[in-house]
Amino acid sequence: MTRPSRRAGKLAVPARALVLASSCAVIALPLLAGCTDNAPSGTSGATASANPRVLTVQATDSECRLSATSAPSSTLTFAVTNGGTKVTEFHLYGEDGKRIIGEVENVGPGITRELVLKVEPGSYITACKPGMAGDGLRAPFSVSDSGDEQGSAGNDVELVEQANQNYQTYVEDQSEQLVSMTANFVAAYKAGNDDEARAIYPVARLHWERIETVAESFGDLDPKLDLREADFEPGQKWTGWHRLEKDLWPARASLQCRHCWTLSAWVLGSRATTS
Repeated sequence: MTRPSRRAGKLAVPARALVLASSCAVIALPLLAGCTDNAPSGTSGATASANPRVLTVQATDSECRLSATSAPSSTLTFAVTNGGTKVTEFHLYGEDGKRIIGEVENVGPGITRELVLKVEPGSYITACKPGMAGDGLRAPFSVSDSGDEQGSAGNDVELVEQANQNYQTYVEDQSEQLVSMTANFVAAYKAGNDDEARAIYPVARLHWERIETVAESFGDLDPKLDLREADFEPGQKWTGWHRLEKDLWPARASLQCRHCWTLSAWVLGSRATTS
């Protein structure tokens, strides 16, 4: 049964064009390989490992505590445990604090997830993002030169090339399914079939989540499709999944959000054109 308060009309037309066009861009674009300080390491909560390349991260709503602030180069493991009440993320950035070296997302309360990656000697920045928003709880992290060979040679190069080819095929397949399911979702939303749109929404988004790490490398594709209201900047045009999600599940929306007036004007204006 559809919700009578939202009428079918022009409300979803711009979103449909944007979601489909942005999703298709994943196939066409070339595949890429691929605030508050942290609490100091040495305090209780993060247990040091006997292996200096295996680090623990104790993440809460207000702290991001690593078992060490440095490690020798080679393959590092960050075991991230969420001891807070909000879903969190852990990122390893380059020295500029912008280039993402590696990340692990959607770490729910009480859950531990691992980030495993090969890291070259240099200076880095770690960050936990409680609520998966903002710049996060950041701190410097350094990787010393262990003397281990960091490059790939011989059979390793062939394996990496084959892995890249396999992953490209995977991304293309997920992108095609994303476009197809998104078309179904937008069609239901545009027709005012809210129950159907709600049912399709998580299925369509599943394919986006599977390629999101790669998609974030493609300029503004990620914010156009997946911008959350918490990251919405004044004057910025809000588009994508979460804009429609807020309309489909209004009871979940916070009445205290910073930009509710923007969404209200958008909804009312769209309804006025269909009256």
